[in-house]
Amino acid sequence: MISCKNATFTYTGRDVGIKNISLTVNKGEWIGIIGANGSGKSTLLNIISGIIIPDSGSIELCGQSLSKFSKKELAKNMSVLSQHQQFTYEYTVKETIKLGRLVHQSSLFSRWSQEDEDAVQRAMEWTNTQLFEQNLLNEISGGERQRVFLAQCLAQESPCILLDEPSNHLDISQTIQILDLLKKLQNEHQKTIVTIFHDLNLASLYCDRIVAIKDGEKIMEAKADVLLNEDALFSIFQTPFTVLNHPNTNHKIIAYKSNVVL
Repeated sequence: MISCKNATFTYTGRDVGIKNISLTVNKGEWIGIIGANGSGKSTLLNIISGIIIPDSGSIELCGQSLSKFSKKELAKNMSVLSQHQQFTYEYTVKETIKLGRLVHQSSLFSRWSQEDEDAVQRAMEWTNTQLFEQNLLNEISGGERQRVFLAQCLAQESPCILLDEPSNHLDISQTIQILDLLKKLQNEHQKTIVTIFHDLNLASLYCDRIVAIKDGEKIMEAKADVLLNEDALFSIFQTPFTVLNHPNTNHKIIAYKSNVVL
């Protein structure tokens, strides 16, 4: 469904962007991207989503180059949750979530339909944001705002969902609820999901495959239970880990080691 072929991008005055990365994401698959800070994870996600145009290489969606899509058509097919959401407007929570339906409007003056309202109500229910839907964005916490912007993505009802560290500002309970919801959408509605993870245990639990990025290059790609081993993780992060088997599933549990006697 998504094909990234030999994509390269370099930031002006900086060495690290991404270098010659190829990646295929199949329909209904959940791909996790891991790597150290500054390794190029967000750059790769922004290139896949069309936010950044690569210096060389190509990105295709359903066999068609992203350059052939209008911004509106691309938004119908991909919803994106960035790591740092900017807002300068004084919208309420519900008004912000309703912006996710703009891609389905034929013009700025299109009539708000029952289908639009149902999509927004579902997104708010899924993310538990209906409880403060009339609050302004600057009146709620960072975790609540994260859920609002995720609800905006879900209201788009696009087949592909791209998320850069979706658990930012969320407590563990909210994180599991959101990731469980995404897994349900993947399983029941064949949503295609690409997610940047810093928490390796969450990547192990939810992803079908994991891609490891280091210094702008893809150095590993495999199923989660194959890639997440002690040697591979040390080569990615230069930090020792202990990898255990989950007591109830075939997923891996990553234990972080410390050089300090605790």
